[in-house]
Amino acid sequence: MFRNLRLKLTLVNMSIIALLFLLLTVGAYFLVQDRMEKNTELFMDRMADDLINGAHIMLPPPVNGPPEGPLPGGPPPPGGLPLAGHPSNGPMPLFFFVRLDTNEDIVSFSPFLSLSNSYLTALVEETLDIDNVRGSFEFRETEYSYLKAPLPKNQGMFIIYKDATHDKTALRLMITALSFTGLICVILSFFGSLIVANKAMYPIQQAWQQQKDFLADASHELRTPLSIIQMNLEAVRANPEETVQEQTKWLDNIAEVTFGMSKLVDSLLFLARIDSRQQLLQKEYFALHQAVVLTANPFLPMAQVKNISLSIRAAEEIYYFGDEAKIRQVIGILLDNAIRHTPESGSITTSLKCQNQTAVLSVTDTGEGIASEHLDKIFNRFYQVDSARAKGGTGLGLSIAKWIVETHGGTIAVASIPGKETTFTVRLPLKYK
Repeated sequence: MFRNLRLKLTLVNMSIIALLFLLLTVGAYFLVQDRMEKNTELFMDRMADDLINGAHIMLPPPVNGPPEGPLPGGPPPPGGLPLAGHPSNGPMPLFFFVRLDTNEDIVSFSPFLSLSNSYLTALVEETLDIDNVRGSFEFRETEYSYLKAPLPKNQGMFIIYKDATHDKTALRLMITALSFTGLICVILSFFGSLIVANKAMYPIQQAWQQQKDFLADASHELRTPLSIIQMNLEAVRANPEETVQEQTKWLDNIAEVTFGMSKLVDSLLFLARIDSRQQLLQKEYFALHQAVVLTANPFLPMAQVKNISLSIRAAEEIYYFGDEAKIRQVIGILLDNAIRHTPESGSITTSLKCQNQTAVLSVTDTGEGIASEHLDKIFNRFYQVDSARAKGGTGLGLSIAKWIVETHGGTIAVASIPGKETTFTVRLPLKYK
């Protein structure tokens, strides 16, 4: 599944990049072409004005310089145009002009024009056959742009030409270069998109794996109490003649396991609301020191049953802006965890103090401790140290406590010495009115 999704993401990214580069290439091509055409029209218009006004037009010579001998151009001598050859016998300028008389015969032409008599005559005839004043056409495998500029008083006209072969070649080279570059970019974009897809897929795969683990762990945690309930019910049904009082032991077992399942389901619902961002906080100012005392007092009988000394040190008045119920839930989770993992005759110390505008809540127990390899994992959902499987926990409490603390902008950390003590420390930034 993830392989196909990764491939789809790669192809989608690559297709988008290829489409954008195609649009860029087409846009650049038409932009350059439009700019060339406008520059050509502008130059022809200026040249036509100068010719009509009688200005002497000396166009730049060809790239290789003028041909040897007398300069071509001007009125043709008797017998036709001065140069022979078909269609030309040397390089020529990009722009050139031809003057026609009223009979549409060639009177003169621009300097350095190296076209043959027959070729130039045929070119002019082809141009005259076109009704448009300006335009372009292909003549004998050469692209020409032209402008017809009539002389005043019906004295003939000038026809200005541009050999557009150079522009067409430049455009072909540009489109070839862009296409080649685009092909390389598409190939590179495939590998780049693959890298991006891999990075994008990592959190998806991680979330999917967490969901699978969550379902597996939830099923495991629910299977055990359901099995206990089933076995106790079978014990009750095996002795139908006994009264309810005589079967109190089995019913008490069912009640205890049902209570544990209820807590587990509540925790699962809480985590589900967290994942769906439906778990909201109701923040207000409250006395944090009183919340610590009120939350810890109900745990005193539980500690006395195990002969555990539970001391509460929260004499300093500290007021905190947050969700009081959720903060008390964190305190309860830490105390419940400490009592379950502290052996008889042990001690638990809960303290609250203010340090640098931060409320510091710590719960220290003299329990079994946590090995260093487990410290960075105990806040994960359903994670439990193997030796603590029988302690009655579900592995969800610390995960819930971490979310509550971090949602309040605080931090929760653990430090432990195996076989000696464990300390959970919660730091909450204080905000005063």
